[in-house]
Amino acid sequence: MSDPEHSAGPDDTGPAAWAHPDAPAWLDRLDVRLQRHRPTALVAAVLAKWYDDGAARLANLLAYSAFLAVFPLLLLLLTLVEILLVGHTSAQREVIDAALRQFPEIGDELRANINGLGHRSGIFLAVVVVWLVYGCLRLSRNAQILMATVWSVPRDELPGFGRWLPRALAFLAVLGVGFVAGGALSGIGTFGGLGPASALVGFAGSLVVNVAMFWAGFTVVLSVGRRGGSMWRGALVAGVGWTLLQFVDTLLVNHELRHYRTLYGTFATVIVLVWWIGLGTLLTAFAAEFDVVVQRRLWPRSLRPGRGGTASPAPDPGGAATAPDPGGASPAPDPGGAGQPSTASGAAD
Repeated sequence: MSDPEHSAGPDDTGPAAWAHPDAPAWLDRLDVRLQRHRPTALVAAVLAKWYDDGAARLANLLAYSAFLAVFPLLLLLLTLVEILLVGHTSAQREVIDAALRQFPEIGDELRANINGLGHRSGIFLAVVVVWLVYGCLRLSRNAQILMATVWSVPRDELPGFGRWLPRALAFLAVLGVGFVAGGALSGIGTFGGLGPASALVGFAGSLVVNVAMFWAGFTVVLSVGRRGGSMWRGALVAGVGWTLLQFVDTLLVNHELRHYRTLYGTFATVIVLVWWIGLGTLLTAFAAEFDVVVQRRLWPRSLRPGRGGTASPAPDPGGAATAPDPGGASPAPDPGGAGQPSTASGAAD
């Protein structure tokens, strides 16, 4: 992954580059053809908004914070399982396997190297607690920054840290329950005893759980109901995409793991884990952008700024939507996660 501060954004590549006066004429013809048909016009509008918002940079920030939080969250899950299911070894194994199934091919290596917090020193526990709190707050904060930027929610509509904290905890709970339930259902397709129907049942169950997980996560992070919006379209796109990734994960991850293991040895597991999380965050950002473009009818839209065919955003019922930056770039969030982000400083009310 590239440095989040230098990720592809509105000033690098993509639709913004088409504004150059020396751009070839075939770009104009392609632009007209894209706007002529509804499916291509919709995709072009989503891509244009993606570059306007700097969604690649925001997805990278979310991926880094998710990677930072995944290890302490797994430690917490293992510890809770050891406490709540003491004496039930098989049940403990099933819960852990369900969660690690979200990390294909590398789940076995994570299981072998991560153990619960029982019988640990006080210093180790203190470090893990600090790491857990910081990583989880960064994860929820960067998810909020992404959604607030995509939905153009102004800073003054977002509550402070005290009111955001319950939402952050609810967001982490949604991810935890969704990952365990979705992993358990996807395992039916691989290890189920229903014969040919196992794969179908596992796929359908994982799809329902994943769509529900993304919808709940989006809704907890940012409430847009009073602005005339809903998030079911984005949740459907993200849920379907993540479910498909789960069922082709072995092929994808095996290819990447073999490549990086040749170069980096055991460190390849960490690299592939970051890569896999990055796929998920890019999918999440695309789904959110798609949702906004469809709901506000921001299409058809020209990929050449200043040309015709650009759709006007639907009026915001709350009257609080922010105007787009003429340069097409969205302010970068605070890389440290400690200050006030430029688009959003807390969670939406």
